Amino acid sequence: MTTAVHRLVERGVLSYDTRVADLWPEFGCNGKEDVRVWHILTHRSGLHQLPAVNAPEEQADWELMCARIAAMKPVGTPGTKCEYQGITYAWLLGEVAQRADGRDFRRIVTEDVLVPLGIEHAFFFGTARPYAAPALKVHPGDELPWAAQFINNDAIRRGLVPSANGLGTAYALARHYAALRYDVDGVRLLRPETVANATVLRRAADDPAGDSWAKFGLGYALCGPEPESGRMFGHGGALGAEGLADQQTGLAIGFTKNQVTPTHPVHPVRDRISQLLGLPTRHW
Repeated sequence: MTTAVHRLVERGVLSYDTRVADLWPEFGCNGKEDVRVWHILTHRSGLHQLPAVNAPEEQADWELMCARIAAMKPVGTPGTKCEYQGITYAWLLGEVAQRADGRDFRRIVTEDVLVPLGIEHAFFFGTARPYAAPALKVHPGDELPWAAQFINNDAIRRGLVPSANGLGTAYALARHYAALRYDVDGVRLLRPETVANATVLRRAADDPAGDSWAKFGLGYALCGPEPESGRMFGHGGALGAEGLADQQTGLAIGFTKNQVTPTHPVHPVRDRISQLLGLPTRHW
């Protein structure tokens, strides 16, 4: 999602300082009148809480969820404290992008990111096949974790919730992050200056302190022992999956899983791979 929006900015379709209500008039109410695109990218919109839903299936109804987002009141003052928009990022950023561009958001991501890299069959939103529910349990008899309940819902599997129902291979993830820094078979997704700007840590005085993983540039989470440097950027995913680029070693990493690890967010296999590659470990 983030990469697709940066590409729209590079083309002049919108800017980081675009006022959301200028593109999405219904959004401009209840304290959201001056929310900017950069507030969404840095998880500072104040709209991190999921709108009330009567059933999980409603999250697959794009127009319904966008209408509910547009009517919401921010929890805090937009542009201040970082609060991870784990699900709402889908509609906040996706609806802004498609209103600015004219294409629906699935087309934007597919045509501008996946197809140029040849990974449109290795990364996609929704799937016809659910995860095997028993394999997602940590122990027999446990209740299925939230991620398993979410992705095993038929409506979610068929729908578009691009902050949460993206599925792909480790190869696709790594190829995406490589193409943010290098030409990959002739394709470089973003200009070097765009990546440099997007990997500067954005912080506010009331941001989470200490060991919180939620440290963001413009859309990308910054990780490692010194996120301020923007050395490592990407994002962790459900069950311990992750994709990232390390600007010090030049490596692009994709890691995927299909079972819950009881020690989450600590994943011993992922940590061992990091040790072998000389990378700082990440527990996000």
